[in-house]
Amino acid sequence: MPKNTFFRLDEARREEISNSAMHLFVDHLYEDITIKMVLDRLSMHPGTFYRYFEDKDDLYCLLIRNVTQKRAAYFNNSNEDSLFQFFLTGLFGNVNGIVTEPLNELEIKLTETLLYIPENILLKIYLNVLKGESFPLIKDILRRMRVDGYLRPDIDDDLISFMFESMQFNLVMFFREFDIKDSKLQHKISKYFADFMSHGLLEDHKYSEIVSDLKKGKE
Repeated sequence: MPKNTFFRLDEARREEISNSAMHLFVDHLYEDITIKMVLDRLSMHPGTFYRYFEDKDDLYCLLIRNVTQKRAAYFNNSNEDSLFQFFLTGLFGNVNGIVTEPLNELEIKLTETLLYIPENILLKIYLNVLKGESFPLIKDILRRMRVDGYLRPDIDDDLISFMFESMQFNLVMFFREFDIKDSKLQHKISKYFADFMSHGLLEDHKYSEIVSDLKKGKE
């Protein structure tokens, strides 16, 4: 992640750097982006760049963390307690093609680059960013679901939280392995796994209730 010197910058400058960098990673394949391209896009001297970041990977991790935190903040401020709905938004942030959180178009395109970055960078993103951001969020969702009487009594929060966060990573790997780029098909596959997981987590009557509510929402 960025060095402390980056976070000492004022918010406007940090946003300027992030927005310029997002355009670069959206417009070009990750492997094709050179440090010179980064410096040119950010209008930054090499010494300044390395005062803020270790390398290109460090900069990309920052951008993914920003959008991940933005989605987490949206979910934490919503009244939605369903892991089913949370999982459907997943890394792609949509349910039935409708954006469910306040990411702008550029930020959404950035998350889609996860399908194309080198696997070693994807793993770095998962271990250093997504895992740390999603695990506590999912545990909190489970806690709320338990208080509301949704969960089966024998559910282990740590195990289920780990399974959900790693499943999102594995779905991205699945889409990459089989070259699945169609967003509707991605949603259909994500929904299948969410449905499968939720049925095992929830009390039967609560599962039926949620499925019924989702069907009404579509109508």
